[in-house]
Amino acid sequence: MDCSGPPKQVRVSLTPETAAEALVAYRYILPAIKEKTTKFPRRPPQTTTNRMERKMKWFSLCWFAVALAAAERLDPPTGPESGMANLSTSPDGSVYLSWIDPLGPDGHALRFSKWTGKGWSPAEEVARGKRWFINWADFPAIAVQSNGTMFAHWLTRPDDAGKYGYGIRLARRNGPGQWTQVFTKNLDEKEDYAGFLSFVPDASGAVYLAPPPEGGGPEGHRKTLRYLSLDGKGQATGDREIDPDVCSCCQTAVVKTPSGLLAAYRDHQANDIRDISVVRWNAGSWNPPRTVHADGWKINGCPTDGPTMAANGQHVALTWLTRADEKARVQIVESHDSGATFGPPSRVDEGNALGRPSVAVLDPTSDVIVWLEKTTDGKAEVRMRRYRRGGHLGKSLRVAEVPPGRAAGLPKVAVAGDQIIVAWRDARVRVAVLKKADL
Repeated sequence: MDCSGPPKQVRVSLTPETAAEALVAYRYILPAIKEKTTKFPRRPPQTTTNRMERKMKWFSLCWFAVALAAAERLDPPTGPESGMANLSTSPDGSVYLSWIDPLGPDGHALRFSKWTGKGWSPAEEVARGKRWFINWADFPAIAVQSNGTMFAHWLTRPDDAGKYGYGIRLARRNGPGQWTQVFTKNLDEKEDYAGFLSFVPDASGAVYLAPPPEGGGPEGHRKTLRYLSLDGKGQATGDREIDPDVCSCCQTAVVKTPSGLLAAYRDHQANDIRDISVVRWNAGSWNPPRTVHADGWKINGCPTDGPTMAANGQHVALTWLTRADEKARVQIVESHDSGATFGPPSRVDEGNALGRPSVAVLDPTSDVIVWLEKTTDGKAEVRMRRYRRGGHLGKSLRVAEVPPGRAAGLPKVAVAGDQIIVAWRDARVRVAVLKKADL
């Protein structure tokens, strides 16, 4: 949008959620356009200061219009009260959205849809059941191998389970609506859990959290990080421990680089320090854990906010939340050597972070980050910005207003061609699509 002169005509897609913003646009932007384009022959001479103030106001209004017009809502075929949205990208660049639909007395169903470039394909059901574990922070995922084999996982509870007794079910797709279970973990445990699974983007494996063999201790607070390998035939071929003591309920992340796999997670270190660590698969084994950045966040309990990663060749971007020194910050670091080393962190948020970041590779020189930001009126927003390699942050854009608590879930971002896809929850799963040029 050209903001240097009279504005060009802009098509703005409004939804009921943006009606209030439309009123603001009507009240302020349209009068500004009229004032800019109408001649006033009798207007008193303007001082240099007044002219500068008018220009600054015009530029501010112009950028407001850009932010309002950027995101187009293209919600997927989800049902009322749907949630636990997750985005995944296959090796051929296709983007898939998975979610859970409630079925009333029949329990819940895991479904997914594929992005077509203009909308979403009809929903396909993976599984349904009555004794599922449904939680805003620990949710299903899907992944696709290069040969087209698709995997999905979800969480179920045994009979008479306690508050957090649940485990993992992982299945392979044999055809539309046909899935075969290939791996389970912790399904009979009534008081402890296994979950927080993240697939390798090409579905060659997954990392997840599980109790140690001897049990997780009081209230199940101790968890291990494990790696599950999957072969090209869709079979589970290995399950090994990577780290014996990690933060118990934060999301995990894993990417594939030319040097091997790289997993990230919130660690549990001495004195209850819960900073982000990474482990690398190198020469047939996992290297010892290494702290990405010494935030020094000391907290007696899990913050339920883990890291996310994106990789392109040897470039890796990693984002996370820290509240060290009682200051909430969403941070990003980058690596140029497949995660062997990371540079210093850059702060992403606007100064009032809620957290829950997600990152995706935007192009060969930049990444895109989304996160939740608190507003001054006690609400929250999904925010987005570009991160250019070398620590350069683009402008922050508002994607949507969301509930301030857990009801918003964890926003997710993916890139498909020249489109940026953002998913979140507001009474049901929502999706917005932007152009790369909007950043």
